[in-house]
Amino acid sequence: MKWELLNDTPFLMSNETDQITIFDGENIAYKGLRETLFPEQAEPEVTLTVAECGEFHTMGEFYENIPTVDEAVAIWKQIPPERMNGIPAIGINIHTPGTEAFEDVEADILSGNRIDLDILEFIPDIKDSPQAMEVIAELVAKLPEMEIDGNMGEELEAKVWEKRMPGLTPAEQLAVEIDRFTYDYDAALYHDNSQSMTENVSELAEALKQRDTHDMALWLTEIATDGTEPEERKKAVELLEKLAEYKPLAKIEETEEQNYNMVDNVLNNSAGEKVSKEENKKEQERPAAKTSLKARLSEKKALVSGKRKDHEMQENIKNNQREM
Repeated sequence: MKWELLNDTPFLMSNETDQITIFDGENIAYKGLRETLFPEQAEPEVTLTVAECGEFHTMGEFYENIPTVDEAVAIWKQIPPERMNGIPAIGINIHTPGTEAFEDVEADILSGNRIDLDILEFIPDIKDSPQAMEVIAELVAKLPEMEIDGNMGEELEAKVWEKRMPGLTPAEQLAVEIDRFTYDYDAALYHDNSQSMTENVSELAEALKQRDTHDMALWLTEIATDGTEPEERKKAVELLEKLAEYKPLAKIEETEEQNYNMVDNVLNNSAGEKVSKEENKKEQERPAAKTSLKARLSEKKALVSGKRKDHEMQENIKNNQREM
């Protein structure tokens, strides 16, 4: 064995124990060779900054080391709009423990009323950092009114909608669930029929509000009955139940003089309305929402059976009248 130098520090290597002895001039320490040569890299610290002037951070107020998106947005909103020092900005900062502050990676992501995602293409240290992208996704989610410069990409867009879920309307929440189920079920088909998740969720939510759910229900029913994967069938049934229970027109019925009896099977039309007998019959025969696909199919079967019995009874009455 002999002494060698490691980063200007003498060390003694033992071939028998795969251990090295480090002597710094005063103390002796014993460490494993792999631990010494390949230390585990510490997790980067991702924080936010808020600048009164995005162009020159030294002009006006500047806040750094902000730990959460909520705090950064609150500080950003408190900057008086009448100040003329520049355009307020929210930035992201990545610090690697053990390095100097001047080595940090920093960039403004929000400036004025725009979120700049294009800039990430030129800063791989941010784009390739899962922690940083998680923070950016939350920033986009918390400020949906901001204009987006650049393409979010599927992964970031999905994270944004996931973080928005608690604040969405019931129709939007269900639209997100159906969108993600469609993507997971057949990504190729999803890409063929959807331009982006945001546009798809918007169209689905509007369809739910308008009760235009026929095609969705048919597709989910097909998967629920003939799907190859048990988890897919289970999820399809779950979405069908939510689709059946969702009644977006329940509140409108109280104020609009239209035939919204399809909501609760109770007519509330004014005397002056003209509703065709055929339409009224269809609405009265519409099955009520049930808790499962099986229950709704059973009710439909019973309804058809009841109609047949009524029809047979009417035929018997007519035949008796003819005989008389």
